[in-house]
Amino acid sequence: MPDEPLTPIELSDAARADTRSETPNRRWPSVVAAFMLHACILLCVLLLPPIVYDAVRTSNYQGIEWLHFSGGATYPLYAIYWLSKLKNFRAKFMLLHLTVVLTIAVATAFASNRHTPMFVAFLPTAAAALPLLAALVSWLHDRRKPAVTYMVGSLLALLIAVPSSLLIIYGMAMSSIGPMRY
Repeated sequence: MPDEPLTPIELSDAARADTRSETPNRRWPSVVAAFMLHACILLCVLLLPPIVYDAVRTSNYQGIEWLHFSGGATYPLYAIYWLSKLKNFRAKFMLLHLTVVLTIAVATAFASNRHTPMFVAFLPTAAAALPLLAALVSWLHDRRKPAVTYMVGSLLALLIAVPSSLLIIYGMAMSSIGPMRY
């Protein structure tokens, strides 16, 4: 009798049989596509910085020192790409925040000289302390877990950002002494 509905056991057996037969056919193209995507991303990350460096070195902008290293912006972007795939919110937030703070510290160190305003040296510290505001707001709204995550992430980033800011200030001060460059 073809009009009788299938029982739940027959339905699950039929569903399992369909997916088993289709899985090998569908899986390999997705594995190859993922491999090709990661190979292209990796080639861009590895090849772009030397190409940018060579292009800047041979252009009219070779006097701008920090521009030579601008191709290195692909490294933190690649790290952010992989960190964003983490499932744990705490680990993802802390590592992404630390990556952003380190990127700001390195960019500030490369771009600053004796003509740079002093407040620029405090950008890494300000970026590290920013989640403290989110921690306060989360704490006031009785969301304790995200508040603790924001606070711990900020404190870990401050351990790196404060010494970085002090080194940047020291470098800015030393660059004003004659032809010295930190």
